[in-house]
Amino acid sequence: MSYFKIALLIFLFVFESSLIQAQSIVTKEYHDNRFTPQEIGLPDNMPYVKSIIWGEEGVFRKLDIGPDTRVEELQLRRKMLKHHQWIGILTLAGLAYQYDVGKKLYDGNDSDYWDNHYDRHKAMGYFTYATYMTGASLSIFAPPARKYDDNFSSIKFHRAMAVLHFSAMVAQPFLAKKAVEDGKRYNDLMDAHLKAGTVAFFALSLDALGITFFK
Repeated sequence: MSYFKIALLIFLFVFESSLIQAQSIVTKEYHDNRFTPQEIGLPDNMPYVKSIIWGEEGVFRKLDIGPDTRVEELQLRRKMLKHHQWIGILTLAGLAYQYDVGKKLYDGNDSDYWDNHYDRHKAMGYFTYATYMTGASLSIFAPPARKYDDNFSSIKFHRAMAVLHFSAMVAQPFLAKKAVEDGKRYNDLMDAHLKAGTVAFFALSLDALGITFFK
């Protein structure tokens, strides 16, 4: 079975499962927060990045950016995470195609295939990088949740996997650029570029599955 078929099967399974499953991060948070009183404060165990942005002395507080109440913040969070999820699915679809083409470019010696698909692979790289960073920004800059559970959950799994696929997504274009600039290390750098792409695609796939099935 080709890498494209494997990638496509993973994407289709994740996409259909996301639609079928009744509960997601957004749905669960909305269910927990829909009767939230306006006087609710910030969570005590807010993640470090969130505290820098949304803490009592956070950047957005000092710049007076964002809603006036916590209820409005939670509503904004729900909207941002909803878009984050759909952009993530779009990115995963793009990565499935990009990964398959990139693997064939790396393994093959067919000059016609290279001539016909290299520009597509490069263009899809720009596309997936843009959509990924857009989705990541929506998650990073979203207001903090009502509370953060210390126990293992889909959200904690999501954060762990996000570190992995975020690092790989950042590394991919850097490695490709260095490979073009450094002919002596071209093979080693392109090998690293392929491995980073593999990690990004499969980590994002596992992340999507975790969000779908883990509570």
